[in-house]
Amino acid sequence: MSRGITITNYLVDGNPEGIMMSYVSNWTGQAIKIPRNSFFDTKNFDELKRPGIYYLIGFKEDNPDDVLIYVGEANQLYERIANHMKDEAKSFFELIIAFSSKDDNMTVSHTKYLETKILGEVFEKSGYTLVNKKEGNRVSLPKMVKDEMDTYFDNMKVLLPTMGFDFFKPTLKIQKQSLTNKEDKLMLEVGEITAKSKLTSNGLLVLKGSLMKQMATPALAPTYLKIRNDLLEKGYVTKHKNGYEFLQDYEFTSPSQAGAVILGYSVNGRIFWKNNIGKTLKQIEEEKIS
Repeated sequence: MSRGITITNYLVDGNPEGIMMSYVSNWTGQAIKIPRNSFFDTKNFDELKRPGIYYLIGFKEDNPDDVLIYVGEANQLYERIANHMKDEAKSFFELIIAFSSKDDNMTVSHTKYLETKILGEVFEKSGYTLVNKKEGNRVSLPKMVKDEMDTYFDNMKVLLPTMGFDFFKPTLKIQKQSLTNKEDKLMLEVGEITAKSKLTSNGLLVLKGSLMKQMATPALAPTYLKIRNDLLEKGYVTKHKNGYEFLQDYEFTSPSQAGAVILGYSVNGRIFWKNNIGKTLKQIEEEKIS
């Protein structure tokens, strides 16, 4: 059974766009979000005087829709991030999110383990562009310590979306476990194109093995066309005799967005997506309301 989690966000200067600290109740970890222009105001913050993990977030100059992420670890967060501020190769970032501990129990070995876990497991399915050119530094930790860091990692995944960034996509294993009710699955079938999906709290998760039409119509919105191109360029889909096949799960923000990208033209996703007995998503929602 899922349990509720209490998250506290503290606006340091009262500005929602300024420095923000985030905490999970009964957890020794802590997070801080800092706009680049406010970084030097944090020089004396205890949160940045400790070892930790940090994300540098920005955008490509020639394509503002492409979010760039750099993940790092440090023995002293402020000093390391200050060095990045002077690095021309890191000039892209406009925002910093750093994670540390309220106590002194987190060490460099812990941060190196977390960095490797993030680089090796998370961004493979993220949809963001990872700037790092390394896979992290593998360290050997006792099983008890690994479990503690895995719990830290889980809380990190909970906090990041509340700070405006959901870098982590559900793994295929988790999604398979959640598909216990056949009526929870939704299908889209048009001609030779067949796609399966699952509703999520953020939109619609199109499942591995689904098909996408090879060509889009000229009338397809540029935003949807860009998503199609990204799916190809980033290797989420591969050539198939009937179009393109999804190599892994991919989450869309809405059923209509998923339908338009898959079919290559705008559709009402709440009518096109149906469950295993032929009820449209619209009908399912109306039944739940009544």
